[in-house]
Amino acid sequence: MSYSPEGRPISIPPSLQGSKIVRKHVTATRHTDFWFHDGSIVIVVGSLMFRVHQTVLSTHSEVFAGLFILPQPPPSETAKGGGQEMIEGCHVVELHDDSEDFTDMLKGIYHPSHFDTLPEDLENIIPWISGMLRLSTKYMIVTLRQRCISILKAKFPTTFANYNTMISNPSRKHYKSDDIMRVVLLAEECNVREILPYAFYCVARMGLTRIVADSATDISWKEKAICLVGRERLRWAEMSLSHSFLFAFRPAPNCTTPQCGLAHGPHKEWRLLEAARSPNPLKLFTRWQALNVCAECIAHSQTQHREGREEVWQHLPVIFELPGWDELRDTA
Repeated sequence: MSYSPEGRPISIPPSLQGSKIVRKHVTATRHTDFWFHDGSIVIVVGSLMFRVHQTVLSTHSEVFAGLFILPQPPPSETAKGGGQEMIEGCHVVELHDDSEDFTDMLKGIYHPSHFDTLPEDLENIIPWISGMLRLSTKYMIVTLRQRCISILKAKFPTTFANYNTMISNPSRKHYKSDDIMRVVLLAEECNVREILPYAFYCVARMGLTRIVADSATDISWKEKAICLVGRERLRWAEMSLSHSFLFAFRPAPNCTTPQCGLAHGPHKEWRLLEAARSPNPLKLFTRWQALNVCAECIAHSQTQHREGREEVWQHLPVIFELPGWDELRDTA
């Protein structure tokens, strides 16, 4: 067990047990941006060396704080030539991470303005965020991890209000199927399960040919099967919850127009919805005048539609065999 400078016990994760002090000649290349002349430790990651500040990394991560105070070789061993490798007076530590991921993590720690360069489209956001999210999860860098998660949640909302805000954006672009699959894999790898219900919703709405395609970068076949079953559940939710006002139209209780009970508009609109490539129970219905019913019936249908869509949202985790929203949020 290692201890922080304040005396708190720190448990080094099993994934870091192999991290060790370098005892061999270091041949890695110095990183051009993260080689500070006043840095206090040299970290070797792959073929790159980073001279950074122990205090900065330790302040952000108790894992780093514990890693830097691991027991050192006794002086007698150092005298025999078996002690720590030193570079410019700094101890050298080797980490078994991806050097690009580590560079991205340092950018997030040292340069807050780095987030000002966030790409807009999902295709480019994924590689931009992946390294920071992986290592902020591994090294328990809470602030950086939460910032990365907030970026994913902006694309894959976790509340009904945020979903409505997202779809109201006129410049919103549709996601590519490959990118959605990559997001699911990243979320599972980094335990960001809160975004999975909507991500699976997006998978379930893909074309059947794409869902059953066999790609090495896709989600597992078990998850694809869950999404295919969820696809059928979404059709049920569309019919009985969010768009039931079309499928089984009934005049409003305060309707005084006899013709509303005979209106064909709701049935026609349901047929158009049913003919769509895939179910979309969260879709906002806007063709109210096409119902050809009175104002009271329209208002009543709008209430049913709003409440039905919200109920579908609450059921998303169950539809895709996931724990409830509250439990998913607790794992973030």
